[in-house]
Formats: sequence, C-alpha cells, structure tokens
Amino acid sequence: MFKKPRPRFLMLSFSALAVVLMLLSACSTGGTPTTTTPTSSTGGTPVKGGTWIDDLFEEPDSLIPNASTETFAAMVDYALYAPLVYGTPQGQLMPGLLKEVPSATNGDISADLKTWTLHFRSGLKWSDGQPLDARDMDYTWKLWGNSHFAPFSLINNLDIASSEVSSDNLTLTFHLKNPLVSFMANWADGFYGPMPAHHFASMDPGSILKSPDNLNPSVTSGPFKMSESKPTDHYTVVRNDNYYLGPNLPYLDKVVFKIVPDQNTILTDLQAGNTDSAYFLDVSKALVYESLSNYQVVADSKTFSFEAIYFDFHNKILANNPEVRQAIAMAVDQPTLISVARRGLGGPLCTEHTPTQNPGFTQGLQCPKFDLNAANALLDSRGWVKGSDGVRSKNGQKLIFQYSTTAGNLWRSDDELINQTNFAKIGIKVNIQNYPSSTFFGPVLNDGKPGTYDIAEFATANGYDPDSAGLLQCNNPSNITFYCNPALDAQYKAEESSAVPSVRQAAFDKIHQIELTDFPFIVEFAAPNVSIHRKGTENYAPSLVGVGETENIWQWWCDGGACPTG
Repeated sequence: MFKKPRPRFLMLSFSALAVVLMLLSACSTGGTPTTTTPTSSTGGTPVKGGTWIDDLFEEPDSLIPNASTETFAAMVDYALYAPLVYGTPQGQLMPGLLKEVPSATNGDISADLKTWTLHFRSGLKWSDGQPLDARDMDYTWKLWGNSHFAPFSLINNLDIASSEVSSDNLTLTFHLKNPLVSFMANWADGFYGPMPAHHFASMDPGSILKSPDNLNPSVTSGPFKMSESKPTDHYTVVRNDNYYLGPNLPYLDKVVFKIVPDQNTILTDLQAGNTDSAYFLDVSKALVYESLSNYQVVADSKTFSFEAIYFDFHNKILANNPEVRQAIAMAVDQPTLISVARRGLGGPLCTEHTPTQNPGFTQGLQCPKFDLNAANALLDSRGWVKGSDGVRSKNGQKLIFQYSTTAGNLWRSDDELINQTNFAKIGIKVNIQNYPSSTFFGPVLNDGKPGTYDIAEFATANGYDPDSAGLLQCNNPSNITFYCNPALDAQYKAEESSAVPSVRQAAFDKIHQIELTDFPFIVEFAAPNVSIHRKGTENYAPSLVGVGETENIWQWWCDGGACPTG
C-alpha cells in the first residue's frame, strides 16, 4: 500500500508539523476542531431503501470470520455475518443469533465461570436457505483451532476443554479449563460469527482461505450478502432476505465498500461529495473535514482506544535493561503528541484502560513525567555513556533501535518524529521504518525479529470486556511484545476469574502498577478514531470500543430512502 518513507517525505512531514505549531500558537481555543458524540438514532423515522457508499481505507485480505488482521476487513464482515452477540456503539452487549446474552442471572454461566451455555434462536437460516444453528458455531471454533486454518486469534480456543450440542441443535455448551469472565465478550460481533458448516466442512481447512470464498463469500448470515467482489476496487453487498432480523432490517438496499487506500483521495472524494462515509481519517486534516458543510465529523472522547509504543522483548537490550524502557517513557511528551501530532484529538492516559471502562480504569494514576534531564540522569547512573555521535552505549551495546508503525498516516509519522527527536536528546537513536498495515500487523509484529521490530506504535482497545490479558500475558498468542511477568499473570488470572467488579478492579489496579514500574509498553494517549458521514445519512455511530464504523450497519438508513451519494 505504501513504501518506506524517504528523506523528502520526512521533510514534508516535519514541514506539516511546523505549520500546525504555528497554527496552534496563532489560534485561540476556537481553532481546535469540534467533534460530536455519535448517537444511535436521530429521532427520525427510518425509511427502507438506498445505496450507501463507504470509502474503505484498506483492502481486506480476507472476508472469512477470524481470518484477517485488519479492522477494515472486519468492518465488511459485520455486514456479511450475523454475530452470536453484538456490541452497541456505546459498548453494551446485546443478543444476536443467541436468544439472550449468557449471564449468571439467566443461568447460562456457571458460578465458577467455567461452563457457558449458548441458546440459539430457532428458525435461523443462512443466505442460501440452509438452517443455521449451534452445529455451525461448534464447527467454527474447532476450525479456528486447526493449525492449517491459521486464524487471526485463538482467543477463547485456548481455554475450551470441550463442547456439546443439544439434540435439537439449538444449544451449545462450552466447558472451560479455567474461569474466563470475558468468554462471551471475546466473540462479540460478526468478525467472530459462525461459519456455515454445510458449506465449508467438506473443504480442507488449509484450503478455505485460498478459495474464492476468501474475498467473495457465497454463504453468509448477516444483514447483507455479497453481490459483487472486485478486490482492490470495491465490494458491493445487498440485502440478505434470510437475515434473522428481517424483513424490517436492514434498512438499506445496498452498501458499496469502495477501496481508497490513500487519505488524500478520501479527502478528494469528500470534497466532491462522492462518498457517504469514511472511517479512520487522517487527523492532520481535521480542520479541513470540519469545513465540509455537507458532512458531520465524529470523534468521541469516550473512546476505549489508545495509542501506545511497544517493545520487542526478543531485543535483549530492551528486555534486560528496564532503565532504558523507563528513560524512553520519560522522553514521551504526551501533551505535544496530543496537541501537535493528533491536532488536539486525543487525551492524556497512562494505561490500557480509558476512563470509560469501569471496572478497568484506575483513578489517580500519574503518567510518567516528561523529563529529559531526569531520563539522562537515570541512564548516566546506570553506566550508559554518550559517544561522540550522541548515542549511548555500555559493554559494547549501543542504544540504537528500529521504530515502526503503519505507513501512510501523517499524524503517526509526526508521532515518530516528535519521539525520535526527544529520544535523541537522551542518547537513544531510533531509525524509522514503516510498513503497510498487513505487513506490520502480520510478519513484522508476529515474528518479533530484533532489528526489524524493536519499537512499534499502533492503536488498540481492550474490547467490550476490560480483560487485558491478551496484551502482555506470558505466551499469549496476542502478546506481540513477548514480555513475560509471572506477577502480572497472577493478576490477569484474578481479574479473569471473577465477575465481581470490585475484585476485578483491585486486580487491574495492581496490573497498572506493574506496567508503570516495569514499562513493557508506553501509552501515548487516548485515541478516538476520526470518521465522517454525509448529512442525510442516519444511525451512523462508530464504535467507542474501536471495532469500526459498521458494527450497527443493519440500522443505517438514509433520508427518504435515498442516500445522498448512492
């Protein structure tokens, strides 16, 4: 999608930084972009009909549930696959294919959190008319556990001891090896929805992602089904007449996901009125987006998402010298990152839990103080000596690292430049090497090869449940830092093994203390995603949890049943 930045690109990026600094110094608070909180309804009466055009910033690499590393692929999945349970834009879990969300109150979760019972609605159908029931999810989780399929995530799979399907095929019971309070939340939304067993069971697991279904699914269950798959150009989905909430939903006739992997082209589309919505916009263009009178910008401060830099603990210098990690934390200038790189669209944050999450967020925590003098003194005291080139070394080891993120995001390039400048002031040199999203979130992070990945930056969120074990738990497949701390794991076990909020909060408080003393990663700021939709489009409400813009796509509608662009 994008190539390695060259010096000219870096000069342009720095020039953009300088312009923003001047704007910020010249403007009053009125110069800060204004944003709105998304709502799930405008209060009007929904009207059926219309074609909605959405600019998709990345090309999906798979449209099979749990098979992609990309948020943008997941956003198309939400249109194609019905979820077991789904999250509202505000993060509340609701029943989807299931009759109710499992809970202790309704008897679907055992007291020890190790038995979970899923009751499917009766009469469910796939888009081809075949029955959809518990057998499909039983097939699906077992497929994900097959090494030949290679899923994106094994979340939940590693905790399942066994499962059983009822004689009427409407109930699926899971027996877990360990208590897991987040079990159901982990499989929320269509990205983790069931796959059609009648369609895929006869296929070799290793062949599914190589089949035409990978980007042109022929059997789906969501509000829409695939009508036209043109990789690198567009994906068109049309109403699925067998959708479980039909015939009243979805409201739209059709959605066109137009692939536009360039932020400047997205802006051109918006200025020309050629799209109805777009997600994960370039915050460096926030003031321009705000000037578009026919559009509404959305960037909610109550986000669950955060931006952070992560250390690869396969790099022995970073792994074995906590003072280096601490010094880097002291050289991260949160206020400047927020006001300059993020153009004010961010908030101070110390850990992975944002103020919206309760339990989760710890009150009264102090973020590491930005203090270059103290960072230098710390490294001096530990024997790291600056050479003539300004780079520190000790025992033949130099503090030179590669710093990477996703390519093509100007504000992230600005993040890198701000951090690179400050790290150099404490004798740490970082070389910037960015990658296309699929490469960055694929082999770069997963392989953890020092020199290719030493320090990485990206945004993420915990999800509907505040369980954060996937971030740093020893040997967890989702732990891309390869960090391992038994004391931290003990607290993960404590928060996962209880449904009592106060018990979980006590564990989260201890987790945060470990994070802020050992520095396995460094949170830079809370990072609301910036999105936009055209006036005349309704119920557009991107998720605060960070799962994308389409988690409620079946509720989207257009005034008069005709979308402005389509």
